Amino acid sequence: MGITLAIVGRPNVGKSTLFNRLVGKRLAIVSDTPGVTRDRQIATALVGNSKMRVIDTAGFDDSINTDLIKQMRAQTQYAIEAAEVALFVVAATSGLHPLDKIFADWLRSKNIEILLIANKCESKVGRSNSYELFELGFGHPVLISAEHGHGITELNEILVQKNENKRGARAPNKMMNDVKESEIQIAVVGRPNVGKSTLINRMIGENRLLTGPNAGITRDSISITWEHSNRLVKLVDTAGLRRKSKVGEKLEQLSAIIRIKRSRCLK
Repeated sequence: MGITLAIVGRPNVGKSTLFNRLVGKRLAIVSDTPGVTRDRQIATALVGNSKMRVIDTAGFDDSINTDLIKQMRAQTQYAIEAAEVALFVVAATSGLHPLDKIFADWLRSKNIEILLIANKCESKVGRSNSYELFELGFGHPVLISAEHGHGITELNEILVQKNENKRGARAPNKMMNDVKESEIQIAVVGRPNVGKSTLINRMIGENRLLTGPNAGITRDSISITWEHSNRLVKLVDTAGLRRKSKVGEKLEQLSAIIRIKRSRCLK
């Protein structure tokens, strides 16, 4: 397995869209609503001939300080600690945002290589605004459109080169092994707020998944590879299951669809 990439940035810049593009599957929920991604999502991407781990993270917002936001920040911190390269995603269409500067300062304090990604560059406005991003101090941004696939070939070439440069630099984390190596696959399902994520955290012995008193915290179906008694177990945390008549919000519908797709791996 090659290097690990952490996709980071403020909310609603296209991190999950880029994650899905790199891994070649629609594993993460994508929506125009900020703050959809909460737990970190981990999957394997085939970039060129190289396998890499990719971690999708929640948006970083320094202006909010609830318990849930603190947990989301901690998940981003864990992703940075596990990765060799941070893909710092900025939405070029909106130019340089104050939160981008805050996130850039935070990243500079971490021991990780940073690759600046200017997303949403399918338009002239996005490409024009990308020049503002030099102010962040991370050099020339890679111009892409994760949604439309523009610039992905160039990004892949850069990632392959970084993988060659850093090969063997860090031993793989057992919690991030390719899911194909798992021997047992278990999906944890049930209605909202019954403790599914808390149960998985207790099983693996760490606060890997976000938890709290409110229903609906888990949105994506999160796969976790866990070693127990010298055997690899793939645990899948899922969004709460409710009757179809009560599933009104678009995000709940997307969560249900992805939960169904993930559950097929158990058949």
